[in-house]
Amino acid sequence: MGIRKCGGICLILALCACLMTAFGCGKPNAPPPNPVAQPQPATGPAAGPSYGPTAGEPTGPPPASGAKFADFQDIPIPPALSVQSKSSNVFQSGQMKMGFLTLRGRVDSDSVMNFFVAALPHEGWKLKGQFRYNRSLLIFDKPDKICVILMKEDMYYNYVEIYVSPIVGS
Repeated sequence: MGIRKCGGICLILALCACLMTAFGCGKPNAPPPNPVAQPQPATGPAAGPSYGPTAGEPTGPPPASGAKFADFQDIPIPPALSVQSKSSNVFQSGQMKMGFLTLRGRVDSDSVMNFFVAALPHEGWKLKGQFRYNRSLLIFDKPDKICVILMKEDMYYNYVEIYVSPIVGS
């Protein structure tokens, strides 16, 4: 009976090793790519992630050098993210477009957040609020519409949901 028990455990361990190798768990994974190449400062104290300029600080040129646009022509998206059309819904009535886009990619969450905080003001959006961590949220507005960007991390991908709606009464 001792031989049978050892054989079962050895079989389970061998199966686990095969699965780890097949899914890349046995070797260190490289971090997801940065959706926007942003130069990092060479010196200075290590600080937490930056989410845009502080009051009075110039915004500089838009980081949207490789950005693309999907259904909303005033919302650039990082090139490393792809639209998930089955999980998106955009409606147009006259000149007003509203709805939501779901994006997916293997990207760094902080880089995606930095991208939107830096790029959307160049399209006329004003940042109204934000918070981050497992689920990050950005809220932007224009005189006639609002944009909410929700970012969430998954095991293999990061998902970004972009919601655009007209402001009631506009």
